[in-house]
Amino acid sequence: MSIGIICCKVLEKEIKHIARNQPAVTHIEVMEWGLHTQPDRLAQTLENAIAKLQTNVQAIVLGYGRCQALDKIPPNFDIPIFAPQAEDCIGVLLGQKRYDEELKQEAGTWFLTPGWTEMGMEFIFHELQLNHLAEKNIDPLKVAHRMLKDYTRALFIDTQVGDPARLRAKAHQIAEEFNLRLETTQGSLKPLEEVLQRALQYLDAS
Repeated sequence: MSIGIICCKVLEKEIKHIARNQPAVTHIEVMEWGLHTQPDRLAQTLENAIAKLQTNVQAIVLGYGRCQALDKIPPNFDIPIFAPQAEDCIGVLLGQKRYDEELKQEAGTWFLTPGWTEMGMEFIFHELQLNHLAEKNIDPLKVAHRMLKDYTRALFIDTQVGDPARLRAKAHQIAEEFNLRLETTQGSLKPLEEVLQRALQYLDAS
């Protein structure tokens, strides 16, 4: 009896951390990052990955929030699929309730998960859909500054996985670039651990 995990690259380290002592997890598929900006493509990519992996495992865990895509995946697979109850990977690492509370506290918050912080400006340009501007001789950094001018806070989510000190330093660089007040908050692996536990319980009951 085995579990497969399909996750976004931005959650790869957290996923591998929670799965490290779970022999039932026999497959981890790490998918291209940034597909959440194309929900239809993300849904199709996940559907194809699930269809392929389901022949090798008895349950699948998705290391994704809904990302406007998971609800588009048809529930016609041969094995159960488990996913965190969160809108995106920020909700996965904070818990959706805390995510909502942080936005209510300060709407102009740019969230920095460890995976996103690792990618730095590359992620920011992708998230703001500016990554092709350089081909048109337009400076994407200048456009990013205009788009983020109403943001006031950068919130780094520390999951204590990997090298938090190095990631905090990178978060500081991003915040400084956009003149944002940097704050750090403790993230949680609990939502990912809980969804993996649900899959393990399914195996135990089978």
